[in-house]
Amino acid sequence: EKGEPRGSLSLLITGAEEGVATHGTKMVVDALIEEGETVSHCVVGEPTSSVHFGDMIKIGRRGTLNAVIVVEGRQGHVAYPQRAANPLPVLVKLLDRLASHTLDEGYEAFQPSNLEVTNVDVGNPATNVIPAKAMAGLNIRFNPGHAGQDLKAWLAAECARANEGFSGTVTLKATVGGEPFLTQKGGFTDIAARAVAAVAGREPELSTTGGTSDARFIRRLCPVLEFGLVGQTMHAVDERAPVKEIEDLTAVYERLIESYFEAPPV
Repeated sequence: EKGEPRGSLSLLITGAEEGVATHGTKMVVDALIEEGETVSHCVVGEPTSSVHFGDMIKIGRRGTLNAVIVVEGRQGHVAYPQRAANPLPVLVKLLDRLASHTLDEGYEAFQPSNLEVTNVDVGNPATNVIPAKAMAGLNIRFNPGHAGQDLKAWLAAECARANEGFSGTVTLKATVGGEPFLTQKGGFTDIAARAVAAVAGREPELSTTGGTSDARFIRRLCPVLEFGLVGQTMHAVDERAPVKEIEDLTAVYERLIESYFEAPPV
């Protein structure tokens, strides 16, 4: 409709965004970097609107780290604790120390980092048996005040501390799912915000709240922001979106693309 654009426009659709996301966008980004492909900017269609369509654009995200801690002791009878090595007190004290630790008070444009215990499993239905093993899962959402490797090192040090004086073992398996990023406000974010305001009739908040998305991988290629539908029902069994919002989203993307190629941001 507008003639030949001053540049090119590509659409990337991949899987494996949830969970560890080992494949999908991560592998595509690796391939694009290896091939020397140049990407100027990217918009991810994540459901960023909070309550009303167009009320929020994501310009950054916190990083994510998943960890599993396994404490192995020695099974035995509860009446003879000296013959056993109970892994549970070790794990409980360790989790309390980790969960009560203040990672930070926040970072520029970011909320404070938080550590959440997501799973504790012993698998011991007996009432008179000290279990041989206990495990726990946790997740850390962290702002740019931390690097994933530094948090892994902190967890490893705390696990080593918990192992002191214990006749069993404390092991850690930690995986960084993505580092935090922030796209600075400027020409690119202005174009997106104006497109949203023109269609939705409201000025969007430029936010870094919420979970993670494929933007955590695309940040290696170029400045990236996220804008999409209202996410009130995301991950619910009745996840849905009104047709009107899908039409409005189409209109926002159209305006954004037109404005971008009329005056590409630096």
